[in-house]
Amino acid sequence: MQLHGSLDTFVIGFQPDGLFRLFGVPTNELTDCDLEAHSVLGSTITRVAEQLGNSTCFSERVRIVEQALVPRALRCSSTDAISAAVSAISAARGSAGIPVLASNAGISVRQFERRFLQQVGIRPKLFARIARFEAALEHKVRFSLRPWSEVAHEFGYYDQMHMVHDFADFTGVTPSETLNQLEAVYVEQIKSLREQKPASTAEDPVRLVF
Repeated sequence: MQLHGSLDTFVIGFQPDGLFRLFGVPTNELTDCDLEAHSVLGSTITRVAEQLGNSTCFSERVRIVEQALVPRALRCSSTDAISAAVSAISAARGSAGIPVLASNAGISVRQFERRFLQQVGIRPKLFARIARFEAALEHKVRFSLRPWSEVAHEFGYYDQMHMVHDFADFTGVTPSETLNQLEAVYVEQIKSLREQKPASTAEDPVRLVF
């Protein structure tokens, strides 16, 4: 979306298993669905929506949401084996092996895949593909002069065509077209990415959130 004019809005970004941990809702039941929030989260979210609708102050809206979610976050279960696996896949840029993750969790591969699907909403192999795709795209955004063939090799694709197929699956266009679209929309964010220190040394590295 390209928005113009004055707009006050904020977004709550959950960790991949965050919605499950906060509300206990099997996330796979929500995947690729368009549902009313109250039908999934109940009266709590209905009251929050009413309060937000009655408020005309931006800071007040933030406070309303924080009052609803922070106490729930403090009461929710601590991170478990699936949360650890999500972090491991993201840190490994999608290259973590599913059998190894299942072994680390102390469960069978089948149990691991079932729990991952329930808590994250997609299967671990698809999550790993997405993590690799996002890492590769963000790397290219940072280092725009680097050839796509080198990016494909660095992020573990069989070859450049393998990467092209993943981009087509996730964006519907080629890697170069995806990059052009990002550069047209996220102008300031990309400028910050390219001007900052390398991610390994930056104190507070900028991330491009898709």
